[in-house]
Amino acid sequence: MPRTFPLRLGCAYSFQYPRYNYIGLPVRQELRRVIVESVRDTRCEPLQGSTVTQNPLLKRGRWLMTGLDLDRDGPRSFYFDSMSEIQRLPDEGATLREAKYLVLSSVGRVVCQAPRLHEAMDAVLKRPTGILCKVLGMIDHVPG
Repeated sequence: MPRTFPLRLGCAYSFQYPRYNYIGLPVRQELRRVIVESVRDTRCEPLQGSTVTQNPLLKRGRWLMTGLDLDRDGPRSFYFDSMSEIQRLPDEGATLREAKYLVLSSVGRVVCQAPRLHEAMDAVLKRPTGILCKVLGMIDHVPG
């Protein structure tokens, strides 16, 4: 077992994770995409007793990673020992997380990513053929 957590804070990763992480149950794996925000070493900072007794059959491990789930657009926690097929995602995933608005060209290329509406509107004014879009969820691939 590594002495330090092998994934870097602030980086985005994809991995397979069990749909139901309970001991003794058949498991279906799901693809998860997460930006790592915090890591807890449960050997140094143990879980509360009530957490363990509420879900005694949950398969736990040493490292508990919490991050922004890019597909569910919210914070989620994952035990590193239950992850498989871990791959680092390109850094663009982190910048898209901050984008609330995109301006697309007529051929669908992203010409501007903006966290605020007025910044996106400025880009549309500079490029009248641009199409303003509000980001409602994470995007798998941005052309361009």
